[in-house]
Amino acid sequence: MAPISTSTSTSSSPCSRQGQRSRGWALFAPNVLAEAAAAGLGVALDPGGSRVLQALLPQAPLGMLGRVLPPLVVGGVPQLPPGGAQLKAKGVELTVKAAEAVAEGAELPPSFPLLLGQLAEVFEEHLASLLSPASASLCLQVALEVLHHSQSPACSRLCDALIGQLAPPIPTPTESTLVWGLQDPERSRLLEAAMAVVGPQCLRELFHQQLKGHLRGVAAHRVANHGLQRLLDHAPADVVGEVLSELGPALAEPLACGHPGVLTALLGACCRHPSLQQEALRCLFQAFGCWDPRERRQACVGLLARLCPFGGGDKDMEGAEPEPSLGPITLHGSLLLQHLLHFRDPGPVLAGLEALPHPALAALARSPPGSRVWDALLASPTVPTRARRRLLRKLKGHFLSLACHRNGSRVLDAIWASASAPARAAIANELVSQHQALQRDPHGRGVARTLALDLFCRRHRLWEQLQAAPDRRRGLLEPLLED
Repeated sequence: MAPISTSTSTSSSPCSRQGQRSRGWALFAPNVLAEAAAAGLGVALDPGGSRVLQALLPQAPLGMLGRVLPPLVVGGVPQLPPGGAQLKAKGVELTVKAAEAVAEGAELPPSFPLLLGQLAEVFEEHLASLLSPASASLCLQVALEVLHHSQSPACSRLCDALIGQLAPPIPTPTESTLVWGLQDPERSRLLEAAMAVVGPQCLRELFHQQLKGHLRGVAAHRVANHGLQRLLDHAPADVVGEVLSELGPALAEPLACGHPGVLTALLGACCRHPSLQQEALRCLFQAFGCWDPRERRQACVGLLARLCPFGGGDKDMEGAEPEPSLGPITLHGSLLLQHLLHFRDPGPVLAGLEALPHPALAALARSPPGSRVWDALLASPTVPTRARRRLLRKLKGHFLSLACHRNGSRVLDAIWASASAPARAAIANELVSQHQALQRDPHGRGVARTLALDLFCRRHRLWEQLQAAPDRRRGLLEPLLED
């Protein structure tokens, strides 16, 4: 039998297969792009066609780019002198890169504002046809953001045109086209993007003309409530105050509808305007049933964290007063507590935290959303040092449970970073006896490295010198040394 030759193979090599694909792509792309150029703007506005263009344009020959780009909304790039098609392609690439650079705060080329203004004019001219397709709506949202970051005067013009198209004013005060637009799943996204960049004066006019008097219905609507949140994110103080006056007494309604984001947005807005914080606190605690009697406020942390009003929201409920406890912690409950800790007077929340038992405070640090409450407690400039120390002292005896937990170890790292040298020694003294347990846990090993427990055991004096060297301020955890 003749030996089988190994010089040939029935299967092609990876290099040959790649070459075949490249040749096939070189034939396929120009044909499809030629059809796209003939079809014009409709291909770019079609969701499927736009995805095809996104895939093919980076691989298109330079000559084909000159045929495809002029019919689209990305046309209008001026022909730059000498260099022809190559420089034109570079101009398109420069525009795209500059648009990305705007969001990052980078310096823009001198030609970019003019090109961006031309693009905004094209969007405004074809605005009616850009409202429905999801992909076109996304382009408008990004265009508004880029125009806003670049401080282009075209931003206000495009915003005015967009709001005029989606929410034109009507003479009937009992109806609002803005409310209708915010209730529409597609158009609400565009209105939210416009409200994020439109400016305080326009937001003020928009609120007084179309939203005032409709807030309770908007806050209870499953889609429109997000538009109200965006308004609160950017509204000036007087508008936030009017929202608080109208919606504050009825905060229990969006909470019962499952829209806690309205509450967190309102408190976030009040963080920017301290004069509104006391009223916002009262309205929030009333919605959770923990404002009166005064003793009930000690249970505020557990009620807010669980997003569970006292008695299920029934203010007439009689019976035992709620005891300070924690329970499951929700994301929006954590956000509410974080905002309150940054209020000018965080006293009510601090009192609620101090009323919790020691294991509950440790459990708060181990919870993913709860650990962010500890972050706010450590970082807030309005939290008094003494109150922070009293709460940190309650963690003594629970450092091992924090060190061996994903979220707790992060909180412990934050505590360590703000601790004085004597306080660090107190933490290390508690954990050194559990060194083996730390080494068996991946998070614990990281804490042991951060605390340099090996050095603490072997060369204690050197460890003390290293901890004291960068410490030039009084730490927060000195009470941990006390019994």
